[in-house]
Amino acid sequence: MTSNDRDMPPLIPAPRHFAYGTATEAFLIDATTEIVIGAEAGEETLFAARQAQAAVRDATGLTLALRRAYAPRDGAGRLALLRVDRDEGIPQETLAELGPEGYTLEVTPQRIVVAANTEAGLFYGVQTLRQLLRTQGRRIPALAIGDWSALPHRGVMLDISRGKVPTLQTLCALVDGLAEYKYNHLQLYTEHTFFFPSHPAISAGADPLTADDILALDRYCRERHIELVPNLQSYGHLRRMLSLPQYAHLDEVGWQWSLTPAREETYRLLDELYAQFLPAFSSRWFNVNCDETWDLGTGQSKALAQEIGKGRLYLRHILQLRELAAKHGRRIMLWADILLYHPELVSELPSDVLLLDWWYEAQDRYPSTERLGALGREFWVCPGTSSWNTLFPRLDNALANIRNFVRDGLAAGATGMLLTDWGDYGHYQPLSLSWYPYLYGAATAWTGAQTTPEEFDRAFAPLFLSRPAGDRSIQAIRRLGRAVMAPTLGLRNRSNSAYALFDDPLAGKLIATADPRALDELEAAAHDALQAWAELPNPALRHDYTFVARLIAFAASKVLLSQRLRRTLRSLPAPAGDSARSEGLAQLNAGIAALRASRSQLAALAREFELCWLRHARRSEVHLTLDRFAALDRRYEAALAWLDKQRGRYASGQPVDAEATSYDPGPYYPLWEEGLQSILRLVDLIGKEELPPDLRQYLEQEELI
Repeated sequence: MTSNDRDMPPLIPAPRHFAYGTATEAFLIDATTEIVIGAEAGEETLFAARQAQAAVRDATGLTLALRRAYAPRDGAGRLALLRVDRDEGIPQETLAELGPEGYTLEVTPQRIVVAANTEAGLFYGVQTLRQLLRTQGRRIPALAIGDWSALPHRGVMLDISRGKVPTLQTLCALVDGLAEYKYNHLQLYTEHTFFFPSHPAISAGADPLTADDILALDRYCRERHIELVPNLQSYGHLRRMLSLPQYAHLDEVGWQWSLTPAREETYRLLDELYAQFLPAFSSRWFNVNCDETWDLGTGQSKALAQEIGKGRLYLRHILQLRELAAKHGRRIMLWADILLYHPELVSELPSDVLLLDWWYEAQDRYPSTERLGALGREFWVCPGTSSWNTLFPRLDNALANIRNFVRDGLAAGATGMLLTDWGDYGHYQPLSLSWYPYLYGAATAWTGAQTTPEEFDRAFAPLFLSRPAGDRSIQAIRRLGRAVMAPTLGLRNRSNSAYALFDDPLAGKLIATADPRALDELEAAAHDALQAWAELPNPALRHDYTFVARLIAFAASKVLLSQRLRRTLRSLPAPAGDSARSEGLAQLNAGIAALRASRSQLAALAREFELCWLRHARRSEVHLTLDRFAALDRRYEAALAWLDKQRGRYASGQPVDAEATSYDPGPYYPLWEEGLQSILRLVDLIGKEELPPDLRQYLEQEELI
């Protein structure tokens, strides 16, 4: 095999070593082709072979015979799967460099051979073959691939605690997709969305996952070489639980956020929860989270914090969690943000504790990786999908965040990547929007940050969208990803595209701050995407993507309409003459009619949002977002009532309130404004001096404290 000028077929991740045979050489799959595995092959090899069999059936309509044989490589017209330490045909030293997850895939006119040192490697070789079948059909060109992963741990963490609990069917489909692109780790971020039999109130009304669900999902993951790792918040972020009367006494400061470390009952509760949660998982890992403990040592444990310091108070809690987890046979991992405030204490953390270094904004460098590497800690890097707090993922941010964080992590000794997918303020984004960053994360973790966005795009359209490379569907994805981050729309950790949806239609903040040119481009990009994505052959993707395009177009047009309405109010001539008043009244009537039409469109979108949610998730806490739609509808009602009064004044010869100073339907805090009000309540409780330095700096920069 020699390399030549032909482009490599679309593959995610792109393999390290690739070469074509001659242009005329290929293996042709026909009805006589058979799939052959070793005589001693077990269930894992058989499962990989069944996946190859199904992929051939999808590509050709043929169901190939599958059998065991003592020499699976020998003979023509076969697709052979070999594990070199067990099956005849390939000397073990040939695959020495591939490591535990590497594989070779060789296609000649006579046969296709996938070989690996381990079952995982064999499985990943079959995943590459599946991708080849999807784009090449029954005629696979002669080629040779040798490939292995740069990072041994490649995971996704999906938030299931911001309202949306996926159905088991959705979670299994997620696992299928992650496995195909060579992820080997999955976590479901959990605060209150697991059913604890001895504490049923914690998940009441949340339609939670059960131990039965996890047992089924855990097995499904293991078959696909994915480790399903238990994840349960064990310090902060526990507002739902601490808002319940029976747990209120465990609240650190009355902010309904962090458990207090000052009471032994905190650890008895956690022990009970762990005992009912952990047995459903086969993994020996356990993510206890413990991030953003902003009220640490400010209430019940304040005296203790003053005695030993907040950092040591936090460390003491982590060590107790480690003991509880060990009691249940688990090794803990946790987010590194709080310990990075106190690097002098990291050396006191036992070496079996894994630190998760998270940051979700694109940067040229990530100094935290150097600090953790210098401390000699085992750690993973944790970038984000940038798909939360926005109506469409902030893709340029996600790509740079993933690529540069993984690059710096590898240089500093990181052993894994955990790509995070949060759901702040209701998780109102369809899961399908995350597949683009998921697959880029898979490519980056596997290749060691060697995949460029351009290379990735050429493969993503054929493999995931079933569209040609360069198709307008992928162009629409990239355009909309840029549009949500245009000046005045793009923000740190969020995009005003989401805020635009729920902002007040007459007095919203974006009326004054959003650049109309950015809104015009956002609306145009959404309409272009709507047309492009209408051609997607996968109905699930088509339905989700086109709905999101409609939602974004509505949000942009809504703010543009609000800006026009405010300009109309300011431009109405003094109602001295009948002619001028008639012209002004016509303008005002047109604006009011447009606002009524916008309100009607909102009702339709709210209903479709609910249907979109229920296609993939349990009903659970969908009301968290539906309540936002309902609150916005009430703002429309108030705005229309106020405008009707202004029209009446103007028609009778009185001036209108050009600056809408008399429009005041009451407090309204959409999305992160709600979170900001909550943080200000914390300031009232503890004082700004007790805030973590980064949070205090942010509030001071925004002139909020």
